[in-house]
Amino acid sequence: MSESEDLGSKLYEACVSGSVPALDSLIEKDKLILNRVNSLTCFFSETPLHVAVLCGHLDFTKALLTRKPELVTEFDTRGCSPLHLASTEGHVEIVRELLRVDNNVCIARDQEGRIPLHLAAMKGRVEVIRELLRAKPESIHEKLGKGETVLHLCVKYYRLEALDTLFQYLQSCNNMEFLLNSEDDDGNTILHLAVGLKQMETIKYLLGKQIIKDHANVKNENGSSALDVVEHWRNRDLKTIEIHDLLVQAGRHDDNDPPPRPQGRCKVLGEIMKWISWFWMRYLDIDHGWLKEVRGHLITAATLTATMAYQALLSPPGGVWQDASKDDQASPPLPYNDSVPQHEAGDAILDSYGPASQEAKYVVINTVVLVASLSTIILALSGFPLQNKFLLGVLILTMYTTISFLAVAYFMVLDFVFPSLDDKILNGLRYLLIFWFGIMGLVVMLHACHFFVWLRNKFGNRHFLVWLRNKFGNLVTRCRTRGRDGGANHITHEKSCCWQP
Repeated sequence: MSESEDLGSKLYEACVSGSVPALDSLIEKDKLILNRVNSLTCFFSETPLHVAVLCGHLDFTKALLTRKPELVTEFDTRGCSPLHLASTEGHVEIVRELLRVDNNVCIARDQEGRIPLHLAAMKGRVEVIRELLRAKPESIHEKLGKGETVLHLCVKYYRLEALDTLFQYLQSCNNMEFLLNSEDDDGNTILHLAVGLKQMETIKYLLGKQIIKDHANVKNENGSSALDVVEHWRNRDLKTIEIHDLLVQAGRHDDNDPPPRPQGRCKVLGEIMKWISWFWMRYLDIDHGWLKEVRGHLITAATLTATMAYQALLSPPGGVWQDASKDDQASPPLPYNDSVPQHEAGDAILDSYGPASQEAKYVVINTVVLVASLSTIILALSGFPLQNKFLLGVLILTMYTTISFLAVAYFMVLDFVFPSLDDKILNGLRYLLIFWFGIMGLVVMLHACHFFVWLRNKFGNRHFLVWLRNKFGNLVTRCRTRGRDGGANHITHEKSCCWQP
């Protein structure tokens, strides 16, 4: 092996390992080694930057960019720049470093005509998508050979989170016209594509956007709307029926048949609900990603509150009797005290002396805390999809219930343990508790209003029992199919969702 080939082999090993000292040592031996990379057989068609980016070595990438920034615009035999590889792999920090050197690579295409934004969308790299759009906003308008936009790729590869990121970006820069004009060479919109792929969650997401819902009847080059695509399907299963109903509801009103306007109280109520929905979405909307991050902490907190509720009844304020005192005892223990009420060992002392009504309230409140905490644990462990707003609303309600009743239980124990506490202090604490309950009630009311708005938008005039029947039918069909196929459908779905770059 010649000296040049030996240095090239060591450079390749340094790129794979990400060793910056090894790179410095090689450059000291041969200051032009980075300029002769194309003549080194160990790199084939790649550059050291390609190898370092593919391995995810941030410090090594910075070192290469400092010594030879021109490597950013180098392409391998597939036409991929280092930015293409970093976007595919989701190396956000490396993407930032590459963009600092030259952001024009954002619109460079590989052999298949894909720019880095396309690859990031196909792999669902949300943070990379944000960085690419921040560096080169016009890259969102770049299309593939068949006229597919980056929105089409998000739907095609079932990247719903990436699609939502792009939608928020278009909304923030007031460029919703691009969303309406996103059609491939056959005139298919992203709604056409989602319906053709039978992506139920994507269809619900798209129809949840008013701008797409208002244009649900747009037709492609064949003169077919998204609803026409469904009606041409031969297999009329329950999933097809549900998609059909969603599209019918979305395209029920057109320009020739305007929807009837509510009158009187219905109109006022509709305007109030509309205002509440707008206010909620603008200022109080929930980031559904929070549950992914705090699910484990939520289970821990719910377990703690359940333990507290259980312990509050197992060891009530004042403790429990350690002996028994009955009328039918042959020889009562000495010294005998007639003022001690009748009891058995293990009875709560509070039950012997306290008011019966207060004891009942105390038991009920702690039972509610226990049940709500256990319900929170069950919901958090059930693994339900975070897009399910109904179950998410139930989870939030159980959390509020647990916290509120726990506060009431604390106030009752305060009254039991410190009966001689100054009335001014008790009244002050009582007013503080009432004020806190008012705040909590307002938040719960906003949640409830938002939930009712969601129900109205989801079902409209459609009968709830029809929807329930379709949902139940879908569940039965899936269970029967899995039973016959032995889980083969699940494997097929996973294979269809995978993409090999």
